[in-house]
Amino acid sequence: MSNYSGFTPLENPGDLINKMKYDLNRMKSEPSNSYAAFDFFVTTEHMLDWVFPNDRTQRTNMRQQNYILQVVSHIANGAKHFEATSSHHTSVDDLEFSQGGFSSNSFSSDAFDPSSFQFSGLTVKLSDGQSKLAIDLADEAYEFWCRFLSSNS
Repeated sequence: MSNYSGFTPLENPGDLINKMKYDLNRMKSEPSNSYAAFDFFVTTEHMLDWVFPNDRTQRTNMRQQNYILQVVSHIANGAKHFEATSSHHTSVDDLEFSQGGFSSNSFSSDAFDPSSFQFSGLTVKLSDGQSKLAIDLADEAYEFWCRFLSSNS
């Protein structure tokens, strides 16, 4: 049996949400950095394990009741295992990664709003027919966990 818990300095769900924020900021500053997206979604998938370490039923129920957790799980497990083959992964149809010819920092915000354009990054095609930017899903997942932790502390 191991004598440690966490991964110093990551020792509790609050620490893990700080890592999520760090990875989210990396995604925002480098939309074409697939490492940052991988880190964010894999970290976020494991928040349930940290919040409910000894309650598999609670983890399963929470994921089933929250679409964003289903999407995160599908993306994270697909990333970790190269494909998400488990039968409960039904929320994502495909991922598309594009590296555009321009950086979002290439143009002056005085000319137009560069944040309104997606020059590169990961797009997630959901099973309901929608396509969403991974950064938007990451924002949604991060906000979900912030609300959950603040309401349960």
